Amino acid sequence: MTGTRSAPAPARARARRAGVLDVRLSRYAVRLHRRSLLVGATLVLVLTVTAALSLATGTYPIPFADLLRALAGQGRAADEFVIGTLRLPRVCAALLVGAALGVGGAVFQSLSRNPLGSPDVIGFDTGAATGALLVILLAHGGHSAVALGALVGGLGTALLVYLLAMKRGVQGYRLILVGIGIAAMLTSANQYLLTRADITDAQAAAVWLTGSLHNRSWDDVLPVAVAVPVLLPVAVGLGRPLRMLELGDDMAGALGVPAERCGCGRCWSGSP
Repeated sequence: MTGTRSAPAPARARARRAGVLDVRLSRYAVRLHRRSLLVGATLVLVLTVTAALSLATGTYPIPFADLLRALAGQGRAADEFVIGTLRLPRVCAALLVGAALGVGGAVFQSLSRNPLGSPDVIGFDTGAATGALLVILLAHGGHSAVALGALVGGLGTALLVYLLAMKRGVQGYRLILVGIGIAAMLTSANQYLLTRADITDAQAAAVWLTGSLHNRSWDDVLPVAVAVPVLLPVAVGLGRPLRMLELGDDMAGALGVPAERCGCGRCWSGSP
């Protein structure tokens, strides 16, 4: 979906033939691609069905009618406990984390101008894992401390990769190559930490690294439920500049997109 000024009638006709819906909003128009709408609606339907099955099935099966009553707060106490306390937090965590991972992957594909670009390819995920492992294995911190360690580790790795890849600007291929090297070194460090750790701590760290929805509660869902609604509109708002960055730094600068921030904070706009 992209925003643009209202197009003349011939342009709108061509857009309709190309499968684009031109919706007018005052002086502007919003272009909606029919294929994107169809794919989005299909994915929403699949997510809804999958979430309903996750809530209704398990060791304690709940009929669909009882599921709806429990979600409305009018079900049996046992059904409401199983759904509201045990299953619904896991489903919400899965949906929110999946949305965050999907958006993060899309952003990195545009930044690196590579369909294989993602945070794990250039080492950001590995750096976050290193920060979390240090907290789990050395400091024996709780959930909040582990999350903070992962955040610090990911941001520190991003800064390191950016500085090492900088040479008269940062190019996508250089960012990927440096990121792969940093990720390899951090992976070795993570494996060393696991082999030297106590067996109990190592098992807890391995579960964290693998990822699990087991025993998720509303306390685990709350931080993600706050972060995703705040950051997702920001990512959507940057969608058009990111698409222009896929054309290359020079072309993006010529179109008025600041391809890179200078150390003094002045936006580079393609001019020397």
